[in-house]
Amino acid sequence: MNPRIKKFLRRIHFGMVLGILVVGYISFYLVETVSYNYTLKRQIDTLQDQLTDLQTQKQTLEYKIQYYQTDDYKEKQARAKLGLQASGEEVIILPHTDAAPKPEENAKQSVSKKSNFQQWIDFLLGRQNSL
Repeated sequence: MNPRIKKFLRRIHFGMVLGILVVGYISFYLVETVSYNYTLKRQIDTLQDQLTDLQTQKQTLEYKIQYYQTDDYKEKQARAKLGLQASGEEVIILPHTDAAPKPEENAKQSVSKKSNFQQWIDFLLGRQNSL
């Protein structure tokens, strides 16, 4: 082959390799930048969602503060916690229900003081418990 052609082919070969390396470097840098931007976008979206939630909570708390400062709320709390009443209003006090067991339940409990074994024997023999 002609030395000029060999020299030309070497230049083309070197140019192609150099071009491929430059394109590869640019592609790698571009992919890295796009990935970084995507990560930042997700973080921004997360922070904006948190900001929206906090603004909603703030607004709810402001409404509660406004409600707690009203006379209706103060009157309701005075009635509930202090037992106060409005003038001309009658209060009915209902007796508390006692959670103590009734005498019938005590009788049932005293009857079943037999051992578990004795209860099985009574059951298998057909004996009736007196309840």
